[in-house]
Amino acid sequence: MTAPFIFVGTHRVKPGKCEDFMKYFTEFCTGVVEPNEPRLHSFFGYTAPNSDLVTVVQVHPDAESMQHHLQMLGEKVRATSEFTDFESLEIYGELNDALREWLPYVTEGIQFTHHAIHWGGFSRLQSATDT
Repeated sequence: MTAPFIFVGTHRVKPGKCEDFMKYFTEFCTGVVEPNEPRLHSFFGYTAPNSDLVTVVQVHPDAESMQHHLQMLGEKVRATSEFTDFESLEIYGELNDALREWLPYVTEGIQFTHHAIHWGGFSRLQSATDT
C-alpha cells in the first residue's frame, strides 16, 4: 500500500476573529472542500479550549491530491489570512515537483518539518473511488 500524503498546518487566529473564522472554516469544509475534492480522505480543523491556535489536518491519497487542493482552492485558502496567520507546517509523505516549487513560498518565516520517509503502517480509510 502506498502511504497517504498528510498535511498538518497550524494557524494563529487573529484577535477578535475566532467566531468569524469558525464560521468561514465550517462553510469552507462542507460547501467547498467536500464537494470539490472527491479524492481527499479527510479534512479537519482542531483547537483546544481557550486557544488561539487552530490546526488543520488533511489526509490525501498522494501528493497530486494535495496539488489539486491548492490549484482548485488557492484563492479560498489565501482568504484565511483575513482571520489567521500561518504558524507551522508539517508534511508527511513524498512531494511532487509542483509542491517542491510551492513550499518555499509558504514556509518562509514559519516552522516547517518534512517527514518524507514512510516506514510502514496501514489505513482503514477508503477513498471515494474505492466504494
